[in-house]
Amino acid sequence: MKVMLLKDVAKVGKKGEIVKVSDGYGRNYLIPRGLAIEAKEGEIKHVKKFRK
Repeated sequence: MKVMLLKDVAKVGKKGEIVKVSDGYGRNYLIPRGLAIEAKEGEIKHVKKFRK
């Protein structure tokens, strides 16, 4: 599962990064706690464009 981090998460990544995590970790820990959102195709393209 790819997620976009909304806050820095130790040993995972920094705010704004798109990282690949296990499905359970993303759905059961990161997303419910507001640490990340699921990264869909449109969001990934938007972030890449924004970084340029």
